[in-house]
Amino acid sequence: MRRGQFVFLLILLVGTTLVAFATHNIQSSHITPLGASTHRSSFGSTGMGSTGWLIPANAMMATSHTANKSLSGFIEATLNVFPYQIQAGTTLYLSLYVNDQLASSQKYDLTASYSTPAVVTRTMGNGVADFSNSMLGFMVTEFPMNNAFPAGTKVTVLAWVSNPIWVQVDNTPLSHSVETLGVASYSPPSRIVPETGTIAPYTLSVGMESSAE
Repeated sequence: MRRGQFVFLLILLVGTTLVAFATHNIQSSHITPLGASTHRSSFGSTGMGSTGWLIPANAMMATSHTANKSLSGFIEATLNVFPYQIQAGTTLYLSLYVNDQLASSQKYDLTASYSTPAVVTRTMGNGVADFSNSMLGFMVTEFPMNNAFPAGTKVTVLAWVSNPIWVQVDNTPLSHSVETLGVASYSPPSRIVPETGTIAPYTLSVGMESSAE
């Protein structure tokens, strides 16, 4: 074999190996609950956009979406937060409700330092700003689900935060968020009453997923 042909084949082999390695890492970066279907159905917010809204301290926000397909296996909801001027010791609670009944709850203790902090690119007043593409996704999950639910099921995320944080807003909302201010402490209620509180000026970006049948 000529030297030129050998070098070409060597470069081709190395390139193919690198592409395969990169593809593997991209696919494995998305974690699916162990035992859940890899076929996922998404609904709610898309998670696209760079606009954030500063939620005040001791605020409780409820955001609901209607499932466009049946729900089974698991339900996962994600709230996106911009890591910008987060106070040390901030507590974030996320509670998941299915048809207004508590399904799961998750507590997060936030820090003041992150490896890739968000940067404000434009301020719009009233606690609203555009940020660089740096977000943290905080999740609450029910897994495994004891029962399947049909399309049309309402899924709600109730969020409470002890200090102000910047959250991503839904720029094309199909629903609205309801806020209750001045909630000094949080314990997830077993059942929520729909539309209790005041309609918030912005809808929180909450993406939801479940197994697709």
